[in-house]
Amino acid sequence: MLNSNKFFQFISGFVAFGFTVLQGLDWLFQKYSIDSQYFNYIIIILVFAFLISISILYTKSKKSKSQKSNLSNRKSKLIRIANVLFTGLLIVLFVYFFRKSESKDKLITEFLPKISIAFDNNDINYVFKKSKELLDKYPDNEILKSFYIKSSWKINVDSDLEDTSVYIKFGRDSLWNYVGKTPIDSIRVPGLGFSENDFNLKLIKDDIEYFGSDEEYGFFEISFSKELPNGFILKKSKRDIFMNMPGIFLGSNNRIPAYGVSLTEVSNEEYKSFVDAGGYNNPDYWDFPIEIEGKKYSFDDGKLLFTDKFGKLGPKNWSYGEYPEEDIRLPVNGISWFEARAYAKYKELSLPNIYQWLDAAQLSGFTAKLPELKNSNFNSTKLKDIDFQSSNINLLPNIAGNVREWVVNSHGNDRYSILGGAYNTNEYTFNSFYSLSPFNRSDQNGIRLVKNFDNKIPSNDDFIIEHIERNFKSEVDVSDEVFDVYKSQFSYSKKPLDVKIEKIEVLDKGYSAERFEFSTPYKSDEKIYGYIIYSNQFKSKSIPIIEFPSARAIFSNEIPTPNSEIKGKKYLLDEGYSVIIPAYYNTYDREKPLKDWWPNETEEYKEAIIKIGKDYKRVIDYLETRKDLNFSKLSYMGYSWGSVTSNILLAIDDRVTSAAIFVGGLMLQKSRKEIESHFYIRRIKIPILHIVGKLDGIFEYEDSFLPWNDLIGTPKENKEIIILDKIGHGLPNDVVIKNQLKFLKKYNYISKN
Repeated sequence: MLNSNKFFQFISGFVAFGFTVLQGLDWLFQKYSIDSQYFNYIIIILVFAFLISISILYTKSKKSKSQKSNLSNRKSKLIRIANVLFTGLLIVLFVYFFRKSESKDKLITEFLPKISIAFDNNDINYVFKKSKELLDKYPDNEILKSFYIKSSWKINVDSDLEDTSVYIKFGRDSLWNYVGKTPIDSIRVPGLGFSENDFNLKLIKDDIEYFGSDEEYGFFEISFSKELPNGFILKKSKRDIFMNMPGIFLGSNNRIPAYGVSLTEVSNEEYKSFVDAGGYNNPDYWDFPIEIEGKKYSFDDGKLLFTDKFGKLGPKNWSYGEYPEEDIRLPVNGISWFEARAYAKYKELSLPNIYQWLDAAQLSGFTAKLPELKNSNFNSTKLKDIDFQSSNINLLPNIAGNVREWVVNSHGNDRYSILGGAYNTNEYTFNSFYSLSPFNRSDQNGIRLVKNFDNKIPSNDDFIIEHIERNFKSEVDVSDEVFDVYKSQFSYSKKPLDVKIEKIEVLDKGYSAERFEFSTPYKSDEKIYGYIIYSNQFKSKSIPIIEFPSARAIFSNEIPTPNSEIKGKKYLLDEGYSVIIPAYYNTYDREKPLKDWWPNETEEYKEAIIKIGKDYKRVIDYLETRKDLNFSKLSYMGYSWGSVTSNILLAIDDRVTSAAIFVGGLMLQKSRKEIESHFYIRRIKIPILHIVGKLDGIFEYEDSFLPWNDLIGTPKENKEIIILDKIGHGLPNDVVIKNQLKFLKKYNYISKN
């Protein structure tokens, strides 16, 4: 039969027919998400149809042998080969579509459920990688696309050198993946959260190889690499960048031109070249004459203040212009700001300004947590070599600890900035602002240098830092009568709520969500609105917990969806609590006169806080009317901005019976006296849970939390204070859940039905 021309015609026709049918059905099944099991049934039917047709053809061919005898041997051989090839092609076609169908079935039954579970467990790294990998195979699968988008965000990359090659590695990976050549408009990277690095970039052009810092993207001026001194690395320019330190707010739209920064602090050996070159006797290097604290200093007067143990010119702890031989690789220390500046000029370099230093130390942007500092040189008794670096730290060597590093900026009052903390201080001083007299020669003082390009002095060098230093305990409290006047700012005439309630459909049918809306207690075209979420498994009244959001509510224009809130609050809902998520004034899609959360002394800030307070009280008015809530046990919760805002809110309404707050304290910035938080927290008496991290990059432990802890009016026996040593602004979720539930059980106990 294989010699048959009819068989050739049949098999070739069946291949064309089968391919067309299967290709069309494949598209149809994919478009309408039809179970692939039925597709396999169709393949099996086609196989049986083929076998039956072959049998019939074979039977007919036996009855007519004339065709076979009339064919030439050569033609017969060609037909046989063609028939074998087309038969094999048909088998491959069936196997291909069957395996493709099975593969889709595996996608639905195995991969997508795994991805969904990983997403629910916040394993974003797995979700991103797996969905990205599977999209190469299933580019039109909408569910995969959704997970890929939800687990990632977009970046762009460009360079000042054309056709620069771009490589990327994601998260914890060590493998570099080639992306393409600049400019590249859109690369998706994983969104792993505050605690993990999402990606790193590498740019290569000819002999230039540039490694980006964690999550660094945008425009890179890699051509400057050729101008870097030995031992320096290039830092790209940045625009519209948020920057702050505890007690200092530098704004949210800062610009930092590209610069180079030394990998290490300046060593004794390097500084010795300056001493030996007569640097102390060259007035060109020194900022004299100058007037400090009302006294004028000439160059000759000033240099006499900078001598060693035996009166010779040089660092404070040297002897006769020499350092101990064994200290050759230690950072130079015991030097003043003037000496640091003079050495920088001698090297034709600069001291960093505060913007450059914060950027080099990875403290620019929204610093939710200080970089990993494990095994950095803090809490020590001695200095370490300039190139010491723990493998656990992804920072420039010793920029955290070892010696504090002089910064060029003045703090005013003839004081200059010095940052980074020293070997004999605590880890949290890495993010603390310090300023000293420019004559100060503490053993903690050292230098790191920067290279500014185009011989231009950055305007940021002239910026005078405004750092707020407050001793809250020394600030006199107001009388109760005066405070009552302050508190009355949040009062309003009670009017009918006229509330509108709408049931919201949620994905998890074990829970319910309602949207409420009513008028503000002040003149406004806006409405107060929000959600209540609760579990359906409880028959008795639930205990309400009113939430105040983090500062994300300022920067976001959309209130979180009930579905996302249910997912994040299950640990409360499943214990019989209901959670209330209002949209307060200045949050989400409501009017926002405030662009950040830092207090200030303007009337605008005061009015915003008063409206927020009135909204808060009005929502409580509404909760009091609901018969399905155990209102007498109303509790409060707030994280970050929600924590510091509680300093006022918990004092203006005594209907809240307990509060769980996370990462907060007293903010150092001043506001109008009548809304100063420290007056309010003295009047708070309810039980409070407060969990903080010592390495918080937003609310400093010593300046923010400790004063709060001293002044809060809650009796000591009702204060649940948890301090985490190695944690920053982002608290471990398990710690929050465990301690909040324990706290609520103690002060807001309910029994489940």
